[in-house]
Amino acid sequence: AASPGPSTDSPVTPSKPRSGRAAPRGADQTRAVAKAALASFSEGGYRLTQIAHVSERLGVSVGAIYRHVESKEALFHLAVLAAVNQLPEAFILPMKVSGFEDTLRVMGELVDSRPAWPILRKALRSAAPPDRKAEARAVGGELFAIMSGRAALIRLLDRCAQDIPELAEVFDRQVRNRLLDDLITWVHRRRLAGDSQKPAAEALARGAMEAVAWLAKARPYDSTATAITEDQARDAAVRIFANAFD
Repeated sequence: AASPGPSTDSPVTPSKPRSGRAAPRGADQTRAVAKAALASFSEGGYRLTQIAHVSERLGVSVGAIYRHVESKEALFHLAVLAAVNQLPEAFILPMKVSGFEDTLRVMGELVDSRPAWPILRKALRSAAPPDRKAEARAVGGELFAIMSGRAALIRLLDRCAQDIPELAEVFDRQVRNRLLDDLITWVHRRRLAGDSQKPAAEALARGAMEAVAWLAKARPYDSTATAITEDQARDAAVRIFANAFD
């Protein structure tokens, strides 16, 4: 059943701060809404998740959620801000956005503001070191850090990719695909897949990366893996990644 409140198709204004006074007492409540929205969209995807699902998760009315966001797009924008740890100290409520444009802007700023994988990039510019296993461990550790740090965002985008492909494309084009291309090039140049052609290097790079990906971004949400600590996951990821190239 459709949730009561403003239509998500109605014109809205950008989410940049407008003149007005934020209510500090509501800031913690808005952060709680953001975290609940992140969990809901990450589990149900964009199309199937309704504002009512977020209200049920928090044990409040749908109307209470509309005091924080004007639309479902704004609720999703709030979830993305939570995923990238960019929730502001204070909010002008209810939050308004212009479709997905504001969320695309946040994604673009995130990609532009964070340095790319410096260890892997340095390896691509350098001759093979005497200890290739040590280099592989360093690259594996960097991959784990990248994926672990963006686990919430990656999970959200993966779940909502079919419903909002333009958002997933920004991350895939500017981060995921570039990272994979650099990793395949490194494996090929270091001859870590032997003297075979590049498709063999791609298969090895993808397999090693998937092992790291599960430990870094899927494990925290796997109820059967709760006993594995972050340090244990990182150590295992580095070991598996480095040993893949023996």
